[in-house]
Amino acid sequence: MTPKSPQKILSRVNNGDFASRVETAERIYLSALAGSGSSYIRIAGAPGAGTSELLRHTYDRLFIEQRFVVPFYFSLRAEDGSARLAATRFVYEFLLQAVAFRRNDPALIAASPDICELQKLAPLADAGWVKELCDSCDSESLLNDAQGAIRSALAAPIRAAAKGRFRVCVIIDDLHNAAVLEGGPAFLAQFERITPNAGSTIMLAARRKFALAGASHQTINIEVPDRAAASAIAEGIAADLQVELSEPVRDLIAVRSDGRPGVMHSLIAAARDSRIALDSYRNATRVYATKLAKIGSQFELSSSTTLVEALYSTGDNSFPLAALQDRLSISGEEFSQLADQLTVSEVIEVAGTSARLNSSPLLRDYLELRHATDVRGMSADAAAASTALRFLQHSPDAMAREYRREAAVGLREILTAFDLQEVPRAAIDYRAFRDKYKGLSDSEIRDQIAGDTNTFRLPQIVHAAELASFASSSAFEAERSVAGVGFADRTYRDEDKIVWIAAELDSKLEADPDLVRDAFERLDAASAEAGFENVRVWLVAPEGFSAGALEIISERGGIGSSRRQLAILREAIHGVAKEGDDAETFEMTIPVGEETELIAAHSLEEIARRHEFPAKAINQVKTALVEACINAAEHGLSPDRKIHLKFAFYPDRLTLTVSNRGLRLADKLASQPDAEPAADTRRGWGLGLMRSLMDDVRIEPVDDGTRIVMTKLRSL
Repeated sequence: MTPKSPQKILSRVNNGDFASRVETAERIYLSALAGSGSSYIRIAGAPGAGTSELLRHTYDRLFIEQRFVVPFYFSLRAEDGSARLAATRFVYEFLLQAVAFRRNDPALIAASPDICELQKLAPLADAGWVKELCDSCDSESLLNDAQGAIRSALAAPIRAAAKGRFRVCVIIDDLHNAAVLEGGPAFLAQFERITPNAGSTIMLAARRKFALAGASHQTINIEVPDRAAASAIAEGIAADLQVELSEPVRDLIAVRSDGRPGVMHSLIAAARDSRIALDSYRNATRVYATKLAKIGSQFELSSSTTLVEALYSTGDNSFPLAALQDRLSISGEEFSQLADQLTVSEVIEVAGTSARLNSSPLLRDYLELRHATDVRGMSADAAAASTALRFLQHSPDAMAREYRREAAVGLREILTAFDLQEVPRAAIDYRAFRDKYKGLSDSEIRDQIAGDTNTFRLPQIVHAAELASFASSSAFEAERSVAGVGFADRTYRDEDKIVWIAAELDSKLEADPDLVRDAFERLDAASAEAGFENVRVWLVAPEGFSAGALEIISERGGIGSSRRQLAILREAIHGVAKEGDDAETFEMTIPVGEETELIAAHSLEEIARRHEFPAKAINQVKTALVEACINAAEHGLSPDRKIHLKFAFYPDRLTLTVSNRGLRLADKLASQPDAEPAADTRRGWGLGLMRSLMDDVRIEPVDDGTRIVMTKLRSL
């Protein structure tokens, strides 16, 4: 249930705005109450994510719902001009809010009495500390000593809490505005010198890409809501403002506003003021076109016509930051400040010495509007008309893309989870799935695939991203084409580097050869542009692939899956336990040397006998275990001098796992593939002996060492 406050004090919107953000709102509220010792909390929000409203909502709850923590909310404004003037306002607003809270009189905040009145209104128990702070709030005295005055002002809530013997929660919002204040860095620096008293909390809120010095005890990230959450927020706002809102328009507003609660509130409030029912795309267009100039001001683009023209002309292409500086003809220091501002406002995304315009539809519309008025000299009405036509024309396609994106299978998430797992081939290869499992129910498939010995080894994907981020020529929608780079083995050799390109196809029936052939052509072009080598293509179609399509996939060395297989693949990747295949597991760690492998072998023998393993098999696994331990001791160079053992007994087999840190045996084997063991030494024969004694032996390199997994089937 959404937390309720009986009245608004600082908050500006209804609780409906938090319909999908209850968990975040509750976390902030409880963090404010639960301060212990010196508690700093960093609130990091995306622009327009509704961070300020969440914090004001928290303030209202603290004021209304409890009496033992004095809440204080302060928003740093660019209009303050200087850090010293901001410090003056800081002290006054703390006094105002603290006296209002102690009197339990929220109306006092809106009344904004002067300093003299505040002293008279303060409860007698608070008269001492209130008078002291009122005396220090004289603006002239604050202006005399910049650094000392700022430090004294910012510490005022903590001093008051100590003298008044109460706890305080200080919420300081919009700290990114310090970048445009005279003396702004000094304002930020003073926080490092303030130590909260016992139980007090200081929340420092700024945009997520604004760097705050000093460590915080915890960070709470405020993300822009996704489409479903944004739609719920829009619905709550419309209900609060009593504006008719149809479901299609609700979703359109959620998408075209980038999910920003503040933008959605502005649009719906404008509809209320203009008495426009938001029941059609046409009416939504009318509101959007008239409000875009005001809404776009949140991007904080300067009035520079040259900057607007430069950003507008980049389109989707990246550009060198140095080229933008040359175009603007400004100094390095000025450009650095501008680049920081554009980054914090998330107008551009910087990567090294290059940048790219943010893909936000709202930003693109605003740039188009600014370009029309500032560069092309169009009138405001003509520019609004152009905006309206473009918005209405593109809205159906924008919503179609959004719905397709939501219906996407999540290829990036799946690829990112690839880590050299052995999965049933039928979980990823449609040919294997079609031949054996296609007509079965999901439960029947899961029962049978658990014992399927036909397996497929996945690569280890180190990084996965939308294919469009590697190749601008990608003709697939961003969420439906993903590239993952990594290795085919943990040996991490150059020849094992691999790129998996996964793409989702649209087809009502099994994908046909023409569709698959076209997909390969488009992916080949993107792969060539990206400079990929050793590429494997993975295609996913809702109903799988026809026989002819599978032949093309096979000829190209690719792999094809149906959507139905992906659920099975996810389970296999994440190690969902196989029903009826539970093992009884024993683990032990032995030190290297002193023939401790014999102790391990003796323990294994006792356990194997209890599980009624055949005597001959027990002797074979004991010998293999001893050889594996000797190999780890002699060749591993283990820094902790330990060998970790795991014995897993299944109904039909025994699996031994021998692990050690240090050198990786797989690397040595890879570097000497044709090496023969020396005739005068036993070294080199151990691995061959293990393979002769066991039914399966796998050498698995790990990040820092080697894991040998050996399996012995039960034979009576």
